[in-house]
Amino acid sequence: MAQLFRLLQAFLFVVGLLVTQVAFGQSKNGLLWQVSGKDLKEPSYLFGTYHLLTNSYLTEIPQVNQSMAKAKGVVVEAVIDSSKLQHMAMMAIMPDKKISDMITPQEANLVSAELEALMGVNLAAIDQLKPSSVIALMTLLYSQKLNAEILKKYPGLPMDVHLAAVAKRNHKTVTALETLEQQLDLLYNHFPLQEQARQLVIFVKQKKINEQAQSKLLEIYLDHDLQQLYHYAESLPKDMDNSDFLLKDRNLNWMKTLPGLMAKESQFIAVGALHLTGPDGLISLLQKQGYKVTPVN
Repeated sequence: MAQLFRLLQAFLFVVGLLVTQVAFGQSKNGLLWQVSGKDLKEPSYLFGTYHLLTNSYLTEIPQVNQSMAKAKGVVVEAVIDSSKLQHMAMMAIMPDKKISDMITPQEANLVSAELEALMGVNLAAIDQLKPSSVIALMTLLYSQKLNAEILKKYPGLPMDVHLAAVAKRNHKTVTALETLEQQLDLLYNHFPLQEQARQLVIFVKQKKINEQAQSKLLEIYLDHDLQQLYHYAESLPKDMDNSDFLLKDRNLNWMKTLPGLMAKESQFIAVGALHLTGPDGLISLLQKQGYKVTPVN
């Protein structure tokens, strides 16, 4: 289930990439930002994570640990509740439906062939998984396959999990912006199953684009270049339907919580890097509310 957690967040991150728009005027580089001004007694910090990279990569960005040490609280997207893992796994299943019944035989053959090449199983073996969960699994496997040499250099826990664990160990307040159930509901239930099946077929047909996106995404993240992230996102197809619910809507919802947390005490806020970007990203939304948001070099 820890793998499922990483799979989920990787999917949210990558689909976010497909719909992120360019926000002109923001800083070119930077994964770590300081938030100050307005009613804040002390600054907070905003850090963009990459959910498939682990805590060992953070040794290459010493400012992250330094900034986290200054904060009194840590904010992450979600925290794993081991008592609910079995229930959450069941959320990926559709007991009364099959993917093969929602697409044409030709499309089913196409999807099945790609699953066999990637995972060693055909569509029949996972026919009752919700199509979005299959997309998430394939996304994770593409990334692991194409970025294997880079990822194996960084053993350890996913960044978000590590940061929450360190915070608890140091007796800092840990706040989750969402529950895992909310994230899974977002992933598995936002679109009707028939629409999910359509998106799965598109995803498989765009295999080469999706594979390239996995290696390019990590390359851009490692360069800490948000502007390039915008431009790359603009170059990708946007035919997986409206995905404001993955970035814009969640950012707006988080902004109902973050100002109060930062006013109470200094926070280290760690969320997927794409939540920082664009006109509806956290950097822009915080600036619009009167905060000063500057990169930590």
